[in-house]
Amino acid sequence: MGARSITIGSRRTFLAHALTLAALGLGRRVRAQASRLLRYRPLSQPVVMPLDAVSVPWRVRPFTAEAITLPSAATPNQPIRVSGMIVRTAAGERPEQFSAVCVRCPHELCDVDYVDDPKRLPQEVLAEIGRPVNDPVYLCPCHNSSFKVDGDRLSGPAPRGLYRFRVTGVSAAAVEIAEVEEDVLIFV
Repeated sequence: MGARSITIGSRRTFLAHALTLAALGLGRRVRAQASRLLRYRPLSQPVVMPLDAVSVPWRVRPFTAEAITLPSAATPNQPIRVSGMIVRTAAGERPEQFSAVCVRCPHELCDVDYVDDPKRLPQEVLAEIGRPVNDPVYLCPCHNSSFKVDGDRLSGPAPRGLYRFRVTGVSAAAVEIAEVEEDVLIFV
C-alpha cells in the first residue's frame, strides 16, 4: 500500500509539474504575441508613398517619417525624424506585400545600404551568412551586419534586426506607412 501511494503521489506530482510548465510556456507565448502586437506606435503623421513609386518589386524608395520619442527615451516626448526605406516584395496591393524599415543599423546606428544584387555582397559577408542569398539585402557598411528586406538579421554584430515601420494601407494610388516599431522611439 505504501508503494502504491508513492506511485500515485509521484504521478500526481509529475502531472502537476507538467501542467505548470505547460501553462508557463503558454503564458510566455501569449505575452510574446501580445508584445508583438504592442510594439508599434503611431507616427506623428502617416507617410504616403505614391503607388507608382513602389510599383516595381525589389526597387527601394527612401522616405522620412516624423514621430515623438517615448517617455522612457533619453530625450522624452521630443519630435524626431526617422529615415526609412520601403520596397515592394510581391505583386498585389495589400500591406503585407511591402516592407518598410528604418535605415539605421541597431548596432552603432550607421545607415545601411540596400544591395539589390546579392552577388555584389563582399565574400566575407556571404561567408558569415553561411547560406546562399537570392534576394536583396540591407548591409551596414560600418561592421557588415546584414539584414533581409523585411528587416530580419542575417549576420554580423547587430544585436537584432532593423527597426520596422508598419505599412497600414494600400489604395489604387498610394501606400500608407502610419506606425513605427516603438523601440526606434527610444534608441534612434
